[in-house]
Amino acid sequence: MKCTKTILVLMTLVLLYSPGQALQTFSGDTISIDTAIADDIIAAGNTVSINAPVDSAIVAGGTVHINAPVKGDVIAVGGQVYVNADVGGKVVAAGGNVNLGGNIGTNLVAAGGQVNILPGNTVERDVLIGGSQVVNAGRVNGTLTVSANQFNNTGSANAVKFHKVEDQSEKRADTDMGFSIFGLLAMLGYFILGLILVKYLPGIFLDVDGEVRSSTLLKTLLGFVMIIASFIAVLLVAATVVGLPIALIATLLILAALMLSGTFVSFSLGKWIGERANRKQSDLVYFVIGFVILNVLFLLPLVGGLVSLISMSLGFAAILYAARAMAGQAKAA
Repeated sequence: MKCTKTILVLMTLVLLYSPGQALQTFSGDTISIDTAIADDIIAAGNTVSINAPVDSAIVAGGTVHINAPVKGDVIAVGGQVYVNADVGGKVVAAGGNVNLGGNIGTNLVAAGGQVNILPGNTVERDVLIGGSQVVNAGRVNGTLTVSANQFNNTGSANAVKFHKVEDQSEKRADTDMGFSIFGLLAMLGYFILGLILVKYLPGIFLDVDGEVRSSTLLKTLLGFVMIIASFIAVLLVAATVVGLPIALIATLLILAALMLSGTFVSFSLGKWIGERANRKQSDLVYFVIGFVILNVLFLLPLVGGLVSLISMSLGFAAILYAARAMAGQAKAA
């Protein structure tokens, strides 16, 4: 479930990411990069082959071939993913079959039906793999963590942690399918809504962004308290019966703020990352970057729930602070 959602999020990034500065994009049925590119690339197609060196790559396709050295990181999603050359940074790969036939400079994160670390290859740091069948025939200089139905370790690692996953697909197939479809539709809905709001109401996002960056920790704590206090206040007002219409409207406004909290935090996160990377992008690009990263964080085990709670609390408080500031400005005018 989580691997599937991660793949969908990454594919959304690749397919909808707008071209910006210091970035080259490629799309089509068959893509073959045969000339060295001293830049970051994003490519999406039925078959994608990188046959010349690039700085970094985000790739989605039916079949993905990385046949030339990559200076930085590789993010690859596809039915078949083949990393056949050295990667200087980390590799994040997901697909039906993932084959790693090159040295990896830092960490490896992989998910798939079949994941293979081929003989003669080295991962310099840690490896995290989730899949049905996993084979390690290479060398991992850090910790190799595997969660799979079957694990064959003929290679070596500094430390190995293996969690055997029981196959419960038949029992949970219908439930998982329902939740995955609902989750995908909800995610796409929030994504499209966010793009529309950022495009037509950029001023509101800038105002909320200013509140998000101001006393972030304090607003996160206040937001959590304010969420609880808001619902308690609504219940007290509703109990008077006379105040029931006010309580209903207030409840709708609170729910709207909670549902949009992640959208505003996504924009702020993407903008902060863009500024840190020293790359000027459009507001839409900032939102896409932040949305993808935030939703990937939501899917992480153990910490995903905490990240979701922090995002909701911070976004809720920032929205209320920005609304108060705008109301004050309107009153002063």
